Amino acid sequence: MRVKNFLKELAVLSFVVFAFACSSDDGNGEGSGSGGGSASASSITVEGNVSTISVGESVTFGVVNNQGVDITSSSVFTIDGTVITNPYTFDTSGTFVVTATNGTFTSSTTIVVGVATVPTALIMTTNVNDFWFDDGSASFVVTDDLGNNVTALVVYTAESGTLTNPAVFASAGTYNAIATYTLADNTTITSNTVVLNAVASTHTTKVMIEDYTGTWCGYCPRLATALENVVNQNANVIPVAVHDDSQMEFQYVNQMANTFGVTGFPTGKVNRTIEWNESTNQPISYLSTRQHMGLAINSSLSGNSITAEVKVHYDLKIGYANRIVVYLLENGLVYNQVNYYNGDTSSEWYQTGNPIVGFVHDHVARTVFTDIFGDVIPAADANTGSTYTANYNLTVPSSVQNTANLELVAFVVGTDNKVLNVQKASLGENKDFD
Repeated sequence: MRVKNFLKELAVLSFVVFAFACSSDDGNGEGSGSGGGSASASSITVEGNVSTISVGESVTFGVVNNQGVDITSSSVFTIDGTVITNPYTFDTSGTFVVTATNGTFTSSTTIVVGVATVPTALIMTTNVNDFWFDDGSASFVVTDDLGNNVTALVVYTAESGTLTNPAVFASAGTYNAIATYTLADNTTITSNTVVLNAVASTHTTKVMIEDYTGTWCGYCPRLATALENVVNQNANVIPVAVHDDSQMEFQYVNQMANTFGVTGFPTGKVNRTIEWNESTNQPISYLSTRQHMGLAINSSLSGNSITAEVKVHYDLKIGYANRIVVYLLENGLVYNQVNYYNGDTSSEWYQTGNPIVGFVHDHVARTVFTDIFGDVIPAADANTGSTYTANYNLTVPSSVQNTANLELVAFVVGTDNKVLNVQKASLGENKDFD
């Protein structure tokens, strides 16, 4: 009985030992020793992180067995029998078969290596070609012929040396800017040349005040006095008296009043469109605004015929339509003036009479050489550095009393009728740009 039990126990022990011995790893990535569980692996698969690359780029390979276990670190990679590293950099073009080996298993993948595409040309553009050198700049955008934006990867240069982007300049001048791009092999390609005009201002800004007035207007001496005061303080303020009276009526006064919003007399308009508050500071403050152009006037009188040449020179193109207006004014006209300040002790016109007898009217608009709202300056003549020249012939109006007292006022207006710059010259004077 004891012998039978002993034999049974011995048989069970022998089965356990045999089963344990059969579960050991066979060294080929099979069994539990290779992380594959109790079943044996039967194959492996190799793949690259990419299958198509350019010369000089790398591929990283990964290997898994059919049970999904990553065995990359224990695998060997070869090309045509030569062991390679992982990752591997391909330095020649072609089609390559990469084989991974792990134990008795192998797997291959194909990598296509092409010639790297490199740019051969650059295209540079700028947001502006003309600007004030001391208060402006030009911004660049550069693309290569493959469509890549390389604005931040290029070096900008001009005659002044290396440029920033946006480009600024320490002095006025014409500069030829280019962009240079250094490729991976240290060769360079350059862009087209962009011509930049960094411009210096050469013209003085002047301001015009139009005084809407009349001999019948009892309050008009007040504005006339304020106008003379500001003109005496700064000669760059140019006055024009636009009369609505029987003695000195300007034929366009009603048309101008309707256009520029004049609803009562006296009214002062700075640069045609700005309501004047009759202070000296307001018009003088506009003198600090730099304008893109200046004017010159040259005129002569032959018998009863006036010949005038007016030029507009552009330091910097304006970018929108301009028009030119040219007035003929007369000074020293004497007519009685209604005066509501005769009893005002604070007025300069206190006890000067009502009307003021022998009141002298200056800067009186007699006629215009142009359309009252201006003749068009062609766009081609309003570019940087260009000069527009207009020639006029005019018969002296019959209303003129003394040709020795005539003067011309020429000015440029923008699309909104606002005066941009103005010039004044006596008849017969050659007034150059200033």
